[in-house]
Amino acid sequence: MAAAKSNGAATSGGSDPKDETLTSCLLFEPSVEKGNISLSGLHFIATHQYRAGSYTHLDNLLNPTWNYLTELLPMWLAPNMVTTLGGLHCGLGYGLLWWYAPDFDKSPPDWVIAVCAYCTIAYYTLDCMDGKQARRTGTSSPLGQLFDHGFDCICTLFHLATVSAYLCCGGTYWFISIQTSLQLAFFMAQWEEYHTHILPHCAGKWCGTTEVNYALGLMAFLNSLIDREAFFTRSMKEILKPMGYSFLEYIPDVLEEMELRHVGMCGWNIMSVILMIMSVRRVLIHPRIAPPSASYAEVFQSRVNAMSKLLTPFALCLAAFLVPPKAVRTRYLSVTLGLCFSILTKKIIVFSMAKMPFAAVQWDAFPLLLTAMWIRFDDNLTKMGADFVLGILCFYYTWRMLHWVNTAIDQICERLDIYCFTIKRGKRD
Repeated sequence: MAAAKSNGAATSGGSDPKDETLTSCLLFEPSVEKGNISLSGLHFIATHQYRAGSYTHLDNLLNPTWNYLTELLPMWLAPNMVTTLGGLHCGLGYGLLWWYAPDFDKSPPDWVIAVCAYCTIAYYTLDCMDGKQARRTGTSSPLGQLFDHGFDCICTLFHLATVSAYLCCGGTYWFISIQTSLQLAFFMAQWEEYHTHILPHCAGKWCGTTEVNYALGLMAFLNSLIDREAFFTRSMKEILKPMGYSFLEYIPDVLEEMELRHVGMCGWNIMSVILMIMSVRRVLIHPRIAPPSASYAEVFQSRVNAMSKLLTPFALCLAAFLVPPKAVRTRYLSVTLGLCFSILTKKIIVFSMAKMPFAAVQWDAFPLLLTAMWIRFDDNLTKMGADFVLGILCFYYTWRMLHWVNTAIDQICERLDIYCFTIKRGKRD
């Protein structure tokens, strides 16, 4: 509490608030007087300036289209409502997939995949329009970043569900691998912004979030037109056979026996790992972490501190692999893991804007970590019992996420004197 009071004094007439993103914090963040954000953090949020990374060629190509579509929106429509409309598209697609492919072990009807393709494209298009609507109405605020990236991290579950539904990879470690790699990569992008104050959008000029999202939508649409099971369950030997047996001699046997869907998921995991390695490299060599004038010991300590923030997300990934896929319903494990990751991701997004310390150990993850060990090592726990426990965790994490986000939004709205879903009269330029 003393730390919180000193922060409050700093903003009300004492010394300037301090950026604490590089502060070593192992088990607990410093307590705050009220809510989730300190007075010092609210000061930084009020003065926060969003800095994105570079843009790709496709971003620049589509920007006039996004501008045109934004001009069609009414001036009274709040930017956060645009973001929410995009998120609702993901909710619609996810609900359809839950009904028709509850555990991703059977392919849903073609029209469901087609609707998911539309929802993916609509979601990302609206995601690109919300910031433009904010600037158009003169209502840009740091709350928009929380809303935008907060929805992005929960909507990863929809993208995962769409791909998993037409690959029919539920109930396997393949499914766990693509969910953990997807959500860990997304968390690490926010982790990079937390340390460098720059959010990476792309890797080069040809591959970025725009390409990935629109590619996911295009792939879903194409998959709605084909026999997905027959297409993706073919072995690589069958696919490569027309190229001649001499070519197959150079292909490892393990690759020949793999199905096309497994090769595709391997490709996704490899791409995710490469993106995460690039993120780690950018953080470790950034001047904030490794200033030229610092000693080796100081740089080493800063790098250890930065890497420690990944401890809990990595533990969540290991916990997911600890649970035998056949011991639980895939959807229950997926939602529980997704919600837990969402809480951690939203928290580091807010703390990045507020420049508050983020603890290496995040206690929100412990219910899931303990449950994973229980399911793994208790032979007396039935599948129904494991599903029941995960179901309880789903409700708990849903409440926890909504409560944490609602508290943070209330604090930000009060500090900035704005409304969340409507444009406050007098705030428009």
